[in-house]
Amino acid sequence: MDRVSVVTPTYHRPEPLRRALLSLFSQTDLGDLAVEVIVVDNSAEADAHAAVEALAEEAPFPVIYVSEPRPGVANARNAGVAAARGRWVAFLDDDEEAAPLWLAALVEVARNTGADAVFGPIEACAEGGGDIGAFAPFFERRIRRPEGADITDLAAFLGTNNSMFDRAACLSAPVNFDPRLNEVGGEDSLLLQQLVKCGRRFHFAPRALVREWAPQRRLTWAYVKKRKFVSGQIRVFVQNMIHPGHYGVIALWMAVGVAQTLVFGAAALAAAPFGAELSQKMAARVHGGLGKIFWAPRFRPALYGRGLVS
Repeated sequence: MDRVSVVTPTYHRPEPLRRALLSLFSQTDLGDLAVEVIVVDNSAEADAHAAVEALAEEAPFPVIYVSEPRPGVANARNAGVAAARGRWVAFLDDDEEAAPLWLAALVEVARNTGADAVFGPIEACAEGGGDIGAFAPFFERRIRRPEGADITDLAAFLGTNNSMFDRAACLSAPVNFDPRLNEVGGEDSLLLQQLVKCGRRFHFAPRALVREWAPQRRLTWAYVKKRKFVSGQIRVFVQNMIHPGHYGVIALWMAVGVAQTLVFGAAALAAAPFGAELSQKMAARVHGGLGKIFWAPRFRPALYGRGLVS
C-alpha cells in the first residue's frame, strides 16, 4: 500500500492550523492510499502541541507532532521530511485549506505520469470572509494547462505550498531545504532548481486545489510590494546558489528585471490619474523587477523568522 506523508509547518497560528488539519481529515477518494499528517511546530514554546494532540483524536489517520524550535522555514520543512515515512511527501501550509479531492488528485497524476513532483493550483481568499479584490493575483497560483501536463518549464514560478514529491527521487538528501534561506525564503525554489538540474520532472494536477487564506495584515500594497521584491530576488539568487552558478540565467533574469522596472514603472505613472488601485498593481510589479536587479544578500529583507511570517 502506498503512503503519502503530508507535512504542515506551523508558527503561532492556531486557528488557521486547525482549519488546515480539518481539511486534511476530510479528504475523500483515497482508495488504497495510506495517509499520515506531520505537523512541525516551529515555535520555541512548542505552543501547538496541545492543540495538535487534541485534533489528532478526531483524525482518520495518524497525526505526528514534531517540535523544531530552531526558527526558520527551511528548518521546519527539513524536520517534516525527516519524520516522513511515505512514498510521497506532500506540503500544505498552515494558512491553506485543501479541497476534499486534493490528495487523491495529486496521487492520481503522480501514478499516471510517473512525475517526480506534482503541483496544484492555489486560490486566494481573505481571512474573515472579506473581498480579497485586487490582491488576489499576488497570492494565487493559476496554471492554464491540462491534467497531467508537464510543467517543469515553470519551475521558477512554483513553490512547495500545494505540492507533492516522490521522496526517494526528490527528498533523499540529509538536508533538502537550505537553512541559509530560513529568513528570506526561497528554500523551496532552490530545491526545485536543483531537482530540474538533476533531470526531475514536474506535472500539474488542476483538481488538487487549495485555498490560501490571507490575513488582513497582508492585504496592503506595502506588504505585496515587499513580497514581490523578495520573489524577484529569489528568481535570481537561487541561480547563483546552484553549483556551478547559472550566470547566463542570472543575466537574463536581471535583464527581465530592468524591462519590468521600466515598463511597469511607466504604466504605474500613466495609470495614476485613472485610479490608485491600478497604479499600485503596476507599482507592485515594479518591485518584482527591482528584486531581480538588487538580489545581492545586503538587499534581502526577511519574511520569515524573528517574528516575521510571510
